Amino acid sequence: MPRVQTRAIGKSFAGTPVLQDIDLDLPQGAFLALLGPSGCGKTTLLRLIAGLELPDAGELRFDDRVIAAPDVFVAPEARDLGMVFQSYALWPSMTVRGNVDFALKTQRLSRADRQARVDQMLASVGLAHLAERRPHELSGGQRQRVALARSLVLRPALLLLDEPLANLDAHLRHRMLAEFRRLHAATGTTFVLVTHDQDEAMAVATHIAVMEAGRIQQVGAPEDLYRRPASPMVARFIGHGATLPVQVTAARDGQCTLRMGDADLSLPGTAAPGPGWLCLHREDLRLTTGPAHLRAEILSQSFQHGRYLTHVLPQGAGVDLLSLSLDRALPPQTVIGLDVTGGWVIPRDGAAAPQPSTVTLPERSYA
Repeated sequence: MPRVQTRAIGKSFAGTPVLQDIDLDLPQGAFLALLGPSGCGKTTLLRLIAGLELPDAGELRFDDRVIAAPDVFVAPEARDLGMVFQSYALWPSMTVRGNVDFALKTQRLSRADRQARVDQMLASVGLAHLAERRPHELSGGQRQRVALARSLVLRPALLLLDEPLANLDAHLRHRMLAEFRRLHAATGTTFVLVTHDQDEAMAVATHIAVMEAGRIQQVGAPEDLYRRPASPMVARFIGHGATLPVQVTAARDGQCTLRMGDADLSLPGTAAPGPGWLCLHREDLRLTTGPAHLRAEILSQSFQHGRYLTHVLPQGAGVDLLSLSLDRALPPQTVIGLDVTGGWVIPRDGAAAPQPSTVTLPERSYA
C-alpha cells in the first residue's frame, strides 16, 4: 500500500485558486476523510490523487515516486487505485457478475482465476445471491456495493470514494458505513473518502482532514478534532460546536486560566495569556441554579433521543447561540444559569499558535 504525500499542491480554475499549499502525509492503510463545506476543494484534491486533474504547483508522491507535478504525470490506470463515484456508473446491460468481471478483463488472468476473484468479492460484499441480476433490479445500497466490488476486485493499493453515499437514504447510509469499515479492515487498502457529512467521516475514518477555502485547516483522528480543534472554523464545524471569546489570564503546562462570571476557570488549551477562544460542545455546559459562569435565555427546545436539545442566547458572552442538552422542558424566554464544565482554549484570530507546514498523520494500527 502506498504512502500518499502531497507537497505544496496548488490548483486554480480560470484564475481562481481552488487548492492552496496542500501538504499531507498519509500512512499506508489509513482511512482518510476529506471533510468540509461545499466548494472547499475536497473533490478537486481527490481528483488530483486519482489523476483526473493535474496540479499547477507542488507534487504528489506515492511512496518515493513522483506521480504528479506541473511537469510529471502518471496516468490514472498506472496508479494502482480504484474509484467509486456518487453515481454508480454500472453497465445497465450487464449482470452484477458481469460488471465486477469487466474490471478484471484487462488483467492477464485466466477465466477460472477471474471467476474465483469475482466469486470471492461478491461474497465479501454480500451479493453472491444476486450475481445474475442487472442493476435496475437492485436497490441503491446493492448498486453501491456492486460499484465497491468492481473497484476492490482489482485489489488496488488505494481506494478513492467521492461522496458515494449521497444518493442513499439514512438507513442505507448507516449500513454502507458499516460495510466500509469492514472492507477497510479486511483488505488493508488505503481509503480516501470525500464527504460534507461529518457524521459519515466520524463513523468510518481513522483520520479526518478538515478543509476550508482550498486549504487544510487541521488533520487528525476524529477525537482530536472534536476535543482539540486548532482553529475556530474546526471548533464550530466539528460536532456543531461553538466558540466564546475569552481573556486568558494565565497559561501553564497546557492549562489556561479564564475569568468566567465571578470565578476563575482552568481548562486545557494552547492559548497564551491574552485574547482566546473557548471551544465548547453541548456536553460542556450544565444547568445550574446557583452562581453561574453564564446567564442565558432559552430560545427553543426540541425532544431528541430522550433529551431536550435546547438553544439559548447567552447574556454578554459575545456569541449569539449556544446549545445544550437538558432532561426537562422549560418555557421559552426563561433565563437560566450555565456552568462551563469542559472545553478547549485556542488563541484568538491574529494570535494563533504556529502550526507545522506539513501535516503528518501518525502511524496507527488500522486493522
